[in-house]
Amino acid sequence: MTPPGRSPSAQTLPTLRIVPAEQVHLHEDADPRRVAALVERLEGEGVLRNPPVSAPLPEGGYVILDGANRTCALQRLGVPHHLLQVVDYAAAAVRLEVWHHLLREDGPALTRLLPQLPLVPLDSATRLADALRDGRLACGLIWEQGVLGVRAERSFSARVGAMRAVVDAYNGRVPIYRVLTTNRQLLRAEYDRIGVLVVFPRFTKAQILRLAVLPQKLPTGITRHVIPNRALRVNLPLEVLRAPGTVEEKNAALRDLIHARLLAHRVRLYPEPTVLFDD
Repeated sequence: MTPPGRSPSAQTLPTLRIVPAEQVHLHEDADPRRVAALVERLEGEGVLRNPPVSAPLPEGGYVILDGANRTCALQRLGVPHHLLQVVDYAAAAVRLEVWHHLLREDGPALTRLLPQLPLVPLDSATRLADALRDGRLACGLIWEQGVLGVRAERSFSARVGAMRAVVDAYNGRVPIYRVLTTNRQLLRAEYDRIGVLVVFPRFTKAQILRLAVLPQKLPTGITRHVIPNRALRVNLPLEVLRAPGTVEEKNAALRDLIHARLLAHRVRLYPEPTVLFDD
């Protein structure tokens, strides 16, 4: 049996903060279907289970690292204040990775959906990785017939626009499986078949901060932030965020809520990596 988590000390608790809604900024698009489902659930339950994870912006405000759908759902509900988990983005323990999109549909079907983007044939996935790393290509497609790169202007905003155009071509039309590897042998063993693997470049934390102030965001489901001490099941009543009062008053109420749960032994720290099979 897995041992229970230990009671945390004040030093190990994640930083939770209530902030004005207008100070919250996205770096990636939300998924409209998931946002709609979250709006319905939030209205029905009246509770925010898990706060979005954010980092402070140099100019003020916060960028959402994980939780774009929850943020957009709260915005759609007109909630004036948002609960965030705030992390030190410069910390080495906060890692930024990239999801690739595995599509089990046939490659030719996808290329017909693509807009008129310049596709560059490449002789290997290694060449694609090199071109993505130095910014010569925006993203790439790997399929049985070969490897294609999607060319865009070298500017960051142009490459983001090309990625958006590619993802828009299939998002909502076919199932998307997020994967961390481009090893087709491993992926074929797990998913039976690969139609197309859409490969994205790695981003820097500086680029994520920059995206927060750009009008055009990354497509949904590309960046993956690994956050230590994730705050889960905070279960903050929406009424706390909706009620009249200042940010200071609401943060004081939040501190009182957390303090009461600590005294009741209801806060647990699980330092072990965890795999969920029913998310």
